[in-house]
Amino acid sequence: MPDVPESMPEPSPNDVNPRDAESAPLAWEALPDGCWRLTSPGFAMNSGLIVGSRLAVLIDTGAGPREAEAIHRAVRRITDLDLIVVNTHAHGDHFLGNDYFRAQGVMEFYAGNLAIGHMEESEAEQRALVRSLEPEMGAGVGEHTAIHVPTHALGSGPRELNLGNRFITLQQVGSAHSPGDVMVRAGRVLFAGDVIEQGGPPNFGDSRPSQWLRLLEDLAAHEGKDTVFVPGHGGPVDRDFVQRQANELRGAIVLCRRIAAGLTEGREPTDIELSVLPYGPVESRFIYERLAATSP
Repeated sequence: MPDVPESMPEPSPNDVNPRDAESAPLAWEALPDGCWRLTSPGFAMNSGLIVGSRLAVLIDTGAGPREAEAIHRAVRRITDLDLIVVNTHAHGDHFLGNDYFRAQGVMEFYAGNLAIGHMEESEAEQRALVRSLEPEMGAGVGEHTAIHVPTHALGSGPRELNLGNRFITLQQVGSAHSPGDVMVRAGRVLFAGDVIEQGGPPNFGDSRPSQWLRLLEDLAAHEGKDTVFVPGHGGPVDRDFVQRQANELRGAIVLCRRIAAGLTEGREPTDIELSVLPYGPVESRFIYERLAATSP
């Protein structure tokens, strides 16, 4: 990977309001080409920030108003520019902070058209996902707890945004990790959402595993050696990491099909049979079920 500047120093204790102490650990990591990465507590979700001379783009807003407020404060440590928000996909830990940012004056929100549909259809599921960490958002009670769905829908073609002295590209890459995954490119940096997972095993709950594999193989084949991939969770990775994730997924798909071929009609595999997969029992079950549900 290319050299990456060190993280931005934390503010001194005198700069932090005691009631906001839970946000004190948030620290920006500076990346190339005007980009930054911030990891929130709780789901350890990565937000991205791209700063131009006229506008800045925030990628993913957190799990609700608590995280969103901390992310917003962190953004304002970097820039006072007007913000545009991009949601990489429709899982609650990545977009349920939207309503807080809307209340702070953000007017432009982008997401994939398929992701927008999933946001609208799965409100109860997304609220349940964050309930333990964001009880107000989970219950839909209190300020900034509405489901604010982006109004700028990305289709199959790329969308270029001019931030002043910096152009970035938004691209809906299909349904791999989830419906309507979006990636954001700024120079050498590619914010990939949960299509790439460094902080833990991939989450297959809403996935299309075969499409996910094709996307990872395409990234590994065509991205430059100096590309910095920012995953949805975990630290930045390089092209070799993406290739390893693709290899692991390819092997898991082969094993799933081998298991399915050995079962009598109507029988589901046991946890012991699925234990040959390179993931834990929950994700092994999910990938098996999703592969069966989404394969021709």
